[in-house]
Amino acid sequence: MGFFEKAWNSMVSFMNDKVLHTLSTIGIKDVIDIFALACIFFFLYRFAKKRRAMKIIMGVMLFLLALFLVDAAHLSALGFVFGDFKQLGLIALMIIFQPELRSALEKIGGLKVFNFHNPHGNNTKDDVTSHYVIESVSRAAQKLSSAGHGALIVIERQNSLSEYKRTGSAVDAVMSPDILCSIFYKGTALHDGAVIIKNGRIDSAACVLPMTNRVDIDSELGTRHRAAIGTTESTDAVVVVVSEETGKISLSIDGELERGFTYTSLRTALEKILIPETNNSQKPRAKALKTAISKKKSVK
Repeated sequence: MGFFEKAWNSMVSFMNDKVLHTLSTIGIKDVIDIFALACIFFFLYRFAKKRRAMKIIMGVMLFLLALFLVDAAHLSALGFVFGDFKQLGLIALMIIFQPELRSALEKIGGLKVFNFHNPHGNNTKDDVTSHYVIESVSRAAQKLSSAGHGALIVIERQNSLSEYKRTGSAVDAVMSPDILCSIFYKGTALHDGAVIIKNGRIDSAACVLPMTNRVDIDSELGTRHRAAIGTTESTDAVVVVVSEETGKISLSIDGELERGFTYTSLRTALEKILIPETNNSQKPRAKALKTAISKKKSVK
């Protein structure tokens, strides 16, 4: 009996003894367990698909497949070599995925679980305040774009941005387009950095935001755009960017960034993201952004 025939028989025996036998004993609890595990893998895939980690995950999956085949075929030499990798695998994965794990834990840890007053995740006080914030941000973005001034405006929602506020200066000013514009005019002390809006007020300015580590981003995007993506990757904040070079207005949420907004289309997009639906069923933020983006293309 040749080597390949022995390997094939070993794999068939493995499938009959372990896989098929296991399938025959599956109950309701096992189905729930498998479903929960599938959901975890699905959300992990969604989290990693736009990051460098996706390529590493594919490599890990191929390595696990190789381990399975080696174990099924009873290849002792390869099994001995791969055995050491299995022992150190968990530690190695934690080191390799450190940036992604940090980002995910920051997003989970920043949630205000007991947010009874505003379950929709909108950190503005009420719909009137929300509309005023949206109007002020949209109007300021339009003016700054026309004047050729760059801007980075962050609207805090459910996740706390205290870590980033500490890097800037406390402002606690009334929200208005004129004040936002005055902050970002060249020559002012606070123009170089991000403005953070909380509860309908300008909370902080000149804040330093984390930049994304993604490598699939358009090379034309500058520091402000990368900071906007980096912030929305780890928090649920909404970030508006005005490019100093092109004057284009961009919107970032959930690690996604779209450019080419006007005053009207930006206001429409922010309303869909920040204002709860009348039937209290809020659309997922990323879906709301995509819907608003598709509609903005028809706005002249």
